[in-house]
Amino acid sequence: MARRTLSSTWRNFERLHRQYEKSGRANTDKLEEINVLVEKTNASKIVDALATLFVYPYDLDGYDVQFVSSNGSGTFPDWKTSSCEDEQKIFINIDGIFAFMKECFQAAEGLQTPEARKSFQHYRFQAYLAELGKLPSKYILFLLLLREVAILRKITHVEKKHGGVEIAHGKNYLELLWAFKELEQFFRRTSGLDLRAECGILWLESDWFVGK
Repeated sequence: MARRTLSSTWRNFERLHRQYEKSGRANTDKLEEINVLVEKTNASKIVDALATLFVYPYDLDGYDVQFVSSNGSGTFPDWKTSSCEDEQKIFINIDGIFAFMKECFQAAEGLQTPEARKSFQHYRFQAYLAELGKLPSKYILFLLLLREVAILRKITHVEKKHGGVEIAHGKNYLELLWAFKELEQFFRRTSGLDLRAECGILWLESDWFVGK
């Protein structure tokens, strides 16, 4: 039996999810294949590797990473990633990863519409999603895992001058910005890859966003 790797497993997830979507989400056999692959992945060292690479370096040593299956009615959660501090787990929704990619593609298509320009903050976020849509789906998996780390570490929580904490404006944007910065550094450190040059991403704001 061939050794299960993240790359080969992710290609299988891509293939099965594409077939499932093509069927109008009516192919229950493909859904079951996705669920079986989720179970096999959770039983493999892949989830340990994801935690080691993208979770443990951020003072979250006790956390496990786990993929989630569809529920009994054949639907997936409506979130991309989630976490439980009590259980010290980060959950990844395969369907949510591909849904995020679809959001990025839709953002790119809608940038020239009046709706996209209803406010600077909204347009900035949509333009950023459009850039992130250039990433391969496996990198989107890493990005959203890092975004969940950003949420757990509360990188958008700002201490007020006279005490108390407030959440910075543009929370979703800032969390993704931090996640992309960390993903860039990961590839630069582990393989020397320039992620922006490799994927043609034209976004520089993450240079100055430090977070916690």
